[in-house]
Amino acid sequence: MDSSFPAHIFRSYNIRGLLHEVTPEIAKKAAMILVAMTGAKKVVIGRDMRETSPELMRAAIDGVVSMGGDVANIGLCTSSMYNFAVTSDESIGAGIMITASHNPAEYNGIKMAKADGSPIAGSDILARFSEEFSSAAVPGSESSFDVLSPYLDQCIASSGVSSARAKIVIDYGNGMGATSMRPLCQRLGIDVIELYAEPDARFPNHEANPAKEETLTDVKKKVLEVGADFGVAIDGDADRIAFIDNEGVSIAGDCTLALLSKDVLLRNPGGKILYSINAGWALDDAIRANGGEPVQCPVGNTKIIKKMHEMTGALGGEVSSHFFFPEFHNLEAIDFAFLKVLSAWKTFGGTFADLVRPFRSYANSAEVNIHTEKGDEAIAVLRERYESKATKVITIDGLRFEFDHDWWFLVRKSNTEPLVRVTVEAKNIEVMERERDAIVAVVQSL
Repeated sequence: MDSSFPAHIFRSYNIRGLLHEVTPEIAKKAAMILVAMTGAKKVVIGRDMRETSPELMRAAIDGVVSMGGDVANIGLCTSSMYNFAVTSDESIGAGIMITASHNPAEYNGIKMAKADGSPIAGSDILARFSEEFSSAAVPGSESSFDVLSPYLDQCIASSGVSSARAKIVIDYGNGMGATSMRPLCQRLGIDVIELYAEPDARFPNHEANPAKEETLTDVKKKVLEVGADFGVAIDGDADRIAFIDNEGVSIAGDCTLALLSKDVLLRNPGGKILYSINAGWALDDAIRANGGEPVQCPVGNTKIIKKMHEMTGALGGEVSSHFFFPEFHNLEAIDFAFLKVLSAWKTFGGTFADLVRPFRSYANSAEVNIHTEKGDEAIAVLRERYESKATKVITIDGLRFEFDHDWWFLVRKSNTEPLVRVTVEAKNIEVMERERDAIVAVVQSL
């Protein structure tokens, strides 16, 4: 490969790198490969607000058109809107979204999907980058596609929520979320207090990543200040949504999934609920209590999306607050997730904090990231120390050791950084902190 095409940006989920690494040339070639791979006659293309997104989008359009494919240009959009656009029409054969999600301003990226919305790995695109493609005798065409209205119509119709009285704080983190959430809340008559709604790829207020507790400081404070019913935080490209209760306490994605699973299982008795291996016991308890089948999956939204298709999942989700719905072709739709959580709270009739309190019955460390170049050695040492004592060992992604129903821990390596990720959960905070500190000490000692 030419040195101007850095191989490391072609990742297992997508293409993502620094602005100077993700070039228009790469965007055009990736789009051509996409058409060749999928045979798509029509491709949806959208983008976020980043500095280089317009030129990358234009290059991707040129690539598709040069291959004889037609382009449905959806312009500035969220990833949830893009997901819907790709799967909303049988004439659509593939999709391209220009975004780097919550990454800082110096990054950009390219997500690609098949007609059913299934993500295409950047590594699969890389495998064909050396191929040459001839321009079609008849180039394709480009047309605009207004996806917002039909997308919101589908969210409302599928949720059954057409209006709601509520006071809610929404922190958009200067990402794309206001594109859909603002008109949705206006249609429902919801009183919204907005934070950082203006799209700004510099992310001047905080990183648009609701999986990090430190990014939720402002929305928590505002919920308490205005007496909101609850709060919402959305990531940069709006394919993740997290919730904050009326007491200003954040709700992890697995707790939100537990909340969502109750309604899903009422309508789909015995349904499979898929979730990432780092999820807590409260989710498993909730699924079983409501007659569902819990299914653990490796961490990573593309992996759960694939499993949702294979297993006909009734619902899927991750601790990082990705949620996957069959109503939206097993893809993320944050506006639909918002409506389903809103509906659950309204049906409950009490405060949001009281609604989610049952899912906080365990003490969880959240993910602890430890910098080390000796990740394999650390995992091997932990395995030797704990495996014989564990009552259950799960190896689908790293190592998860469970000790009766007293405590468990998960250790796994980062795919992209020299990090070991550790999560510990126990019946009480004393056990959790003791075991967490012991495990972290082992890794740090190497």
